[in-house]
Amino acid sequence: MAKRTRPSPQRPARPAAGTPSSAARRAARLLARDAGSAQAPPDQFTVCTRHCEARCCRYITVMVPPPRSEPDWDEVRWWLAHEGVIVTHDADGWMLSVMVRCQNLGADNACGIYPDHMLACKEYDPTDCEFTGEVPFDVKLECEEDLADYLERKRLVRGRGVAASIRSAARRRAQSQVKRPAAPSGLVTLAPLTPFSRPRTSASGKEQP
Repeated sequence: MAKRTRPSPQRPARPAAGTPSSAARRAARLLARDAGSAQAPPDQFTVCTRHCEARCCRYITVMVPPPRSEPDWDEVRWWLAHEGVIVTHDADGWMLSVMVRCQNLGADNACGIYPDHMLACKEYDPTDCEFTGEVPFDVKLECEEDLADYLERKRLVRGRGVAASIRSAARRRAQSQVKRPAAPSGLVTLAPLTPFSRPRTSASGKEQP
């Protein structure tokens, strides 16, 4: 997963234009190998729309302050309790990512509003993405249990209560699943219906008992 934020002043300089990074060269070799030829690699549009399928257009990510207190770690837990949320950390800091598709992405994986797309997209470097090379995350949290594992492994005192609460909640969920009665399987047996009898009528048209 790549990052869609503006480069910070401390971020290492990217390769100059026309000088592909080692990750980009590796991706080009893979594409050439898959194509079964040693021809020049496809253009960036082809890579994004056909080979990569626009992965970077299927999530948003923002930089967040580093969690330092117990309320901070509890907020991280709150994020992770929602589907499609990932919290990561690397040399640039902590990032919050939400897996959600851009509404401007077309069925062909191309941007439907190009070149009027957002500044974050215009500044995005495709040679630094999950297709050309993995971002070296030192922390990647995808669920509450991942957070508890991290806090316990790091022995963070200010996150001890959050980790304990996560473990307690997991035990509670497991117990509720065990106690929950099993749903009936197969067809449900219905009570037989009372036979319907049509009232008899006499020659004069009156109903008879």
